[in-house]
Parts: sequence; C-alpha cells; structure tokens
Amino acid sequence: MIRSLFKILRFLGVSLLAGAAWVAHRPAELPKTAAPSAAKADDLLDSLHQTTIKRTAVIEISEADINRHLMTTLAGKIPGMLGGWVAFDGARVDLEPDSARVVLIWKIHGYTRTASVDLAIHRDEKNFRVEVLRGAYGHLQMPRGMMRPLDPSLRALADALAPEIRALFQMTQITIAKDKLVLDPRFPSA
Repeated sequence: MIRSLFKILRFLGVSLLAGAAWVAHRPAELPKTAAPSAAKADDLLDSLHQTTIKRTAVIEISEADINRHLMTTLAGKIPGMLGGWVAFDGARVDLEPDSARVVLIWKIHGYTRTASVDLAIHRDEKNFRVEVLRGAYGHLQMPRGMMRPLDPSLRALADALAPEIRALFQMTQITIAKDKLVLDPRFPSA
C-alpha cells in the first residue's frame, strides 16, 4: 500500500517536471515590431539627447520605436564552444502600465527560445532604481528569485545599451504606460 503510494507520487513528480520543461521550452509570444524604416538607428538616442538638452516638453516613445531600435542596435554572438549552435537573436520590449517586459531571444540549433523579465522603474531622491518583478522561461512563469540565472544576460544587455540608459536616466520623470514610454525632462517647479 505505502509502496504503491510512493510510486504514484514519484510518477506525479516526474510528470510535473516533464510538463514544466515542456512549458519552459515553448517560446513566448514576441511583441509586435514595426518594419525597419529608412530612419537612422541612432534617431532614438539622438531624440533622447535633444530632449535632455532642451528640457522643454514631454516626449512619448512608442513600443514599436523601442523595438525597432533594439533590432537595429543589438547583435550578439555566444563565444566559445556554444557559438556554433547558440546565437543571441535580440531583445524586445512589451510596455504595460507601470511595468516593462524585456524578452530575450535566442536561437538554439535553429529553434527559438525566450526568457522574459518584468521590470519596474522607481525614482528615489536623485536616482532611478530598476526592480525585477517576476519573469518567465518560455511560457513558464517564475518569481523574481528564479530569474537570477538571467543576470549575466541582462548585464550584457545593459552594457550594450549603456548610452541609451544614461540618456533615459537624465529625465526627471519616467512613466511606463500601455505601449509607450512617457519621458518628462522638465525640472520640477519649486
């Protein structure tokens, strides 16, 4: 009786692990991106710099513009033995009210694999703070503590986008809205 109960529990545990592996390997739906236009890839960065310098008006940047910039700016290569069959295929952003989902995309032996992290931006007295809320491997939703293995990839992404991040954090206020980023560079009135 006890032995058969343990067999059932073992079978149930293996079934749950197999189901989780299958869900994690299914790539997430990618945010829609507009086709690359004839505009320069540096238009977004230039727009951020000009807004920071002028500090006169609120600027809205659409999700499609951000994704277009990511497509034209990011290129990745995995060094070492894995480089032959693993390639970084870029990142996409999905903006929702008060959070941004960053989807990292890899091609592994021809198959698309994704991992995503939900981020929120908060401003302390003088500094912005980016907080990881939660994430997912493929379709498998995970709490933020389980997203720690993505830390090297997120740091590499932040290093690759360092000029854009510096320009973004020069703003006085950053608001994440549905499908757009609202940036306010104006100094607060005293």
